[in-house]
Amino acid sequence: MTRPYLYLLLVLFGVVSACATIDEPEQTGFLSDYSKLVRAADGQWLYAESKTAAYSKFHIEPISILMEPKGEAKFKPAEIEELKAHFVSKMTSALTKNDGYEVVSEPGPGVASFRLAITEIDASIAALNITIYTKATGAGLGGIAAEGEIVDSVTGEQLAAAIRWGTGSRVLKAGLSKLGDAKLVIDRWAKDIRKRIDQAHANAS
Repeated sequence: MTRPYLYLLLVLFGVVSACATIDEPEQTGFLSDYSKLVRAADGQWLYAESKTAAYSKFHIEPISILMEPKGEAKFKPAEIEELKAHFVSKMTSALTKNDGYEVVSEPGPGVASFRLAITEIDASIAALNITIYTKATGAGLGGIAAEGEIVDSVTGEQLAAAIRWGTGSRVLKAGLSKLGDAKLVIDRWAKDIRKRIDQAHANAS
């Protein structure tokens, strides 16, 4: 059976319709303040206060899991912990890259804290991610949704906040892990957060 013919069969039998999508999530109450969030150009909810530029030290609090029980049950506890560790690792790498900012282990004066919560995870479907014919359609893509904010670690003042969600890449490889696409989304978010903090510092100078 030729590959183009195999692809046609997949389409006819509805495999393409199995494309995972993360819809806009409901507010969970995790953020200290939702009132300042503004719909961004990509449809997601973001807020950034210029005071973020006053901070060069950041503390990453333990990541919360606020998924529905039915959704969380699809993953082993070790998989959830793996994703949380990946989130912290990528955030730390993005913030400290090129000696940009310092990530500290404790809150304190002059330190801003990241508060992050994973609210939904869609598993990648490995069998549909290993061939270009299905990956190009989006079939098998997983994803993730999260809420997060940056606050002054002493006063709790909210400096930035976001509700974000997204799926993996049709180009980049997520591997065979159920978490592959969720990790790709986290990688994008970490780079974007660093970019936004850099911009706040640039605007303040």
